[in-house]
Amino acid sequence: MMDSKLFRQRTMCVFALMAMLFLLSCSSNAGSKQEMAVTTQSDAARQHFNEGLEIFEKIRFNDARAHFSEAISADPDFALAYYYRSTTSTSEADFEEHIQKAFELKDKVSDGERLLIEARYANRVENNPQKAIGLLQQLVEKYPDDKRAFQALGNRYYFEDEDDKAIAALQSSIELDPDYSSAYNMLGYAYRETGDYDKAEEAFHNYLRILPDEPNPHDSIADLYSKMGRHEDAIAHYKKAVELDPTFALSQRNIGLNLVFLAKHDEAREAYKKASELATTSEDKLIALAMTTGSYVYEGNLNEALNATDAVLEMAADVNRPEWEADVHSARCDVYIEMGDLDQAEESVSECRRVVMASDLMQAAKDNFAKGALFDEGLIACKRKDFDTATAKADELKAMVEAGNDPTEIEQYHALMGHIYLAQSEAVTAIEHFGQADQEDPYTLYHTAVAYQESGDDEKATDFFSKVALWNEPGLGYALVRSKATMQVEGMMSAK
Repeated sequence: MMDSKLFRQRTMCVFALMAMLFLLSCSSNAGSKQEMAVTTQSDAARQHFNEGLEIFEKIRFNDARAHFSEAISADPDFALAYYYRSTTSTSEADFEEHIQKAFELKDKVSDGERLLIEARYANRVENNPQKAIGLLQQLVEKYPDDKRAFQALGNRYYFEDEDDKAIAALQSSIELDPDYSSAYNMLGYAYRETGDYDKAEEAFHNYLRILPDEPNPHDSIADLYSKMGRHEDAIAHYKKAVELDPTFALSQRNIGLNLVFLAKHDEAREAYKKASELATTSEDKLIALAMTTGSYVYEGNLNEALNATDAVLEMAADVNRPEWEADVHSARCDVYIEMGDLDQAEESVSECRRVVMASDLMQAAKDNFAKGALFDEGLIACKRKDFDTATAKADELKAMVEAGNDPTEIEQYHALMGHIYLAQSEAVTAIEHFGQADQEDPYTLYHTAVAYQESGDDEKATDFFSKVALWNEPGLGYALVRSKATMQVEGMMSAK
C-alpha cells in the first residue's frame, strides 16, 4: 500500500491518503532510556492504544481508528492517541481536529512524543517538510534504540524523494528489530523508487515472511510487480490480499488499475464497482469512483470521464468533503485542457477556487490548492498563446512558493515555465526548466520528451517516452499521456 494522487500528480489533496498509509511511526512502552515512552495515566487507554498500534502497523486502519478513539475516551489528555487518530483520519477536517489536539498537549508528554507530534504538525499543518525532517533527526539522536523513530525518519525522507537516506534510516530500524514488518514494507517501496527491483522484492518477501496471513504484504509486492509491468502477477497478489481480508478495498481497486494497464477497461470498471461495494468508509468509495473516472481517461474516452466525475462531485458534497470537490474540479480542468476546451478548463479552475475559499480546510491545504490553480491558469494562458499572462501566473506561483515553507515546490514553477517555453518552440530552454521540475511526474516527463524531440535529440526523446510508457503508477497526469507515450515509442522504434 502506498501519499499518491488519485486524479493527478501535481496537487496535494488525496495524496494525503498515501501519507496516512505510510506514516507508520510512533513510540513504544519505555523499555529503556533510549526508547520513547507513551504518556498516559490510564491502563485502559494504554491497552487500547497498544492494540490499535499493533493493528495500525498491519495497515488495518479502520480497526485501529476505533482503538485510538477508545484510548482517547479513556484518557482525554492522551496526546499520542490523538496523533495516531489523526493518521487514521477519514477527511481533512478529521485530521485537523486530532492533530491540533495532539499539538495542544505536546508540552505535557515525553520529548519523544513531542518531537513526533511537532514533526507531523510541521509537515502537514505548516507545510514545512524540512522542519519535520529536522525534528525527526533529533528524535533518532535522542532515542537511538527505538526502531519506530528510525522508521519515522525513513518515511519522511521517502516522501521527500530522498530515497538513499530513507533506505539508510529504514535499515537502521531493521537492525534494531530484524522482524519489524513495517520497516520492510517501506524499505521495499524505497528500493522500488531507486529502480533496484531485486532489493525491493527481497524486502517485500521479508514482509510476507513476517506477516504471511495479512493482506498488505501481498498488496505491497503486487505494487512492485505492477510497476515492473508484471500485471498478471500483480493481480494474483492483489486477489490474495482480498481473499485474506474481503474488506481490503485497496487491493480490489488495484486489480482494476492493472486491468486498465492491460487495456481491459470494462473489466477494470467492474473491479472498481466491487471495490466500492467492499468499501467501509466514504473515502474508499470516493477513491473507487475517482479511479473509475480515470479508467475512461486511460481509454481515451474523455467525454465519458467528465460524465463520471459528476458522481464523485455528488458524493463529495453529500459527505461534506470540500477537498474532494475542489480536487475533482481541478481534475476536470486537466481533462478540458487535453480536449482543447479552454473556456471550460478556466471555469473548472474557478470552481476549484470557489470551493476551497468557502471551506474550512486548513490554510496549508488552501495554499496548496491555490498553487495548483495558478499552475492551471498559467497552462490555460499558455495554450491560448497568451504568454505574457502565462508568465505572470508563473511569477505569481514562484512568489507564493518562495513565501512558503517548502522550497521544493519551486518544481511547479519550473514545470509551468517548461510548458511556456515549449509552446513557443524554445525547446532547449524548456528542457532546462523541465529538468528542474518534479522528475516523478509523468506528465512533466512526457513533455520533456516532446521538447527533446523538437530539439532534434531523438535518442533522449525515446528514453523519456519509454520511461513514461512504462511508468505504471496511478494518476491523472499519467492517464493523459500514457497512450501517447506508448505510440511515440512504437513509432520511433519502427523508424529505426
